[in-house]
Amino acid sequence: MNTILILYTELMPYNVAVIRALIKKDCRVHVVLQDTDKKTPYYPSEEEGVTYYKRSSFAKVSHLYMLVKRLAPDLIWTAGWLDPGYNKVVGAVRRKMHIPVVAGSDTQWRGGRQWLNVFTAFFRHHRWFSHLFVAGEWQMEYARKLGFREDQILKHNLSADVDLFTRIDLSVREKQYPRRLLYVGRFSKEKGLNYLLEAWKSIPDKKGWRLTLIGNGPERDKLCNIQDVEVLDFMDQSALLLEMTVSGAFILPSVFEPWALVLHEAACAGLPILSSNRCGAVTCFVKEQGNGYLFIPDNVFSIRRSIEKLITAGEGNWLRMGKNSRKLSLQITPEKVAETLLTVLR
Repeated sequence: MNTILILYTELMPYNVAVIRALIKKDCRVHVVLQDTDKKTPYYPSEEEGVTYYKRSSFAKVSHLYMLVKRLAPDLIWTAGWLDPGYNKVVGAVRRKMHIPVVAGSDTQWRGGRQWLNVFTAFFRHHRWFSHLFVAGEWQMEYARKLGFREDQILKHNLSADVDLFTRIDLSVREKQYPRRLLYVGRFSKEKGLNYLLEAWKSIPDKKGWRLTLIGNGPERDKLCNIQDVEVLDFMDQSALLLEMTVSGAFILPSVFEPWALVLHEAACAGLPILSSNRCGAVTCFVKEQGNGYLFIPDNVFSIRRSIEKLITAGEGNWLRMGKNSRKLSLQITPEKVAETLLTVLR
């Protein structure tokens, strides 16, 4: 049995799906997770094979290092390099314990201040981590610029709970196709909801389609009392599954999104997808006209044009695109993520 220690930030339900996959592969998993300044109210429930620790309970880096020594893990998986405490701990681990330390990264290469990381990677990233585990194609470029070799870069570190969202029977939509366009995510400026709503209001004939927004965040008050727009609170994944079941398409207008795992969830649910072309996950889960349409996120005309393409495509195309989404969703699963992580132990 392998012991895996995960040093994470804010854990989400899709992370738990990967942890369960690790447990099924005969691993004992320990997770240190952020419990303060959280963006969502989610906190994982206890289950066999995994032990959770609150990040706030480790007042000093030395306390966290003592946990590592006590657990004697075979592998450490850390959520990137934004937590200085985690970096100090894994740096000590690399010097003294000589076990693999894998850093997750969903960060796209954008230049600018990232060049500082490139210039200092030999003294920092390469002393902290043995491998980088990246989300997808656009993250690979950054990993290479940081000087990690191809054999030190693992791909597809994030997965939706595929088993959950593929429970939706796509044939249900053949009986009466739901004309409901769904958004799920934070209600915040970077999500581009203001552009979406402007585009939505500018469409004179929506052909019976309505827009539903699910989430929470600082922009919520600006979303209420808009015609043909329904606003629902953040909900757990079982409830979200029901909402996706009665939806006909998904939209994500983010001005910028490193990955956007919700696109994977929507693909699993068999939904046609409209997405900003700046979301990293479109490389896997959105194929133009195959299962949806891409648009420029801060361009109202571009968003409107994509919505109009969808609502005029017709039921036959909606069903076809939904089936294509389901096929694309199976490229990445929690089991594949777990298997890829464990390759560093071979």
